[in-house]
Amino acid sequence: MPIELTPVQKTLAETLSVHAKDACALVGLKCQKCEPHHFYLTVHRYYGKVQGMTAEMDRCIDWCMSKGKLVFTAQRFGNWCAKKVKWDREQEIRQQELMTLKSGTEHQKADYRRQVSGHSSVG
Repeated sequence: MPIELTPVQKTLAETLSVHAKDACALVGLKCQKCEPHHFYLTVHRYYGKVQGMTAEMDRCIDWCMSKGKLVFTAQRFGNWCAKKVKWDREQEIRQQELMTLKSGTEHQKADYRRQVSGHSSVG
């Protein structure tokens, strides 16, 4: 079954393609497999789940440079988006746990104060 993208999603894939080529040229990375159709699967999977995809692409390119990678691809960006969704979910869970501790029993509130002050309790 072929991937069906909305016109907005197709425009985003085109924008990501142009942005990838420009950003890679700016920093001296080789940009391979970065035509709009290479971004279709990533846009299809992560549109609405990853906010600010061009900004995330910049972060991904920065990461590539910091790790000595010479090539940027749409697939690498897709993997980055998958990790971004995971990181966001983990952050959401941490915030929910802190809110539970903050609004819970006196013992939970004490745990919260220890976590906020940087001292975690060892059990």
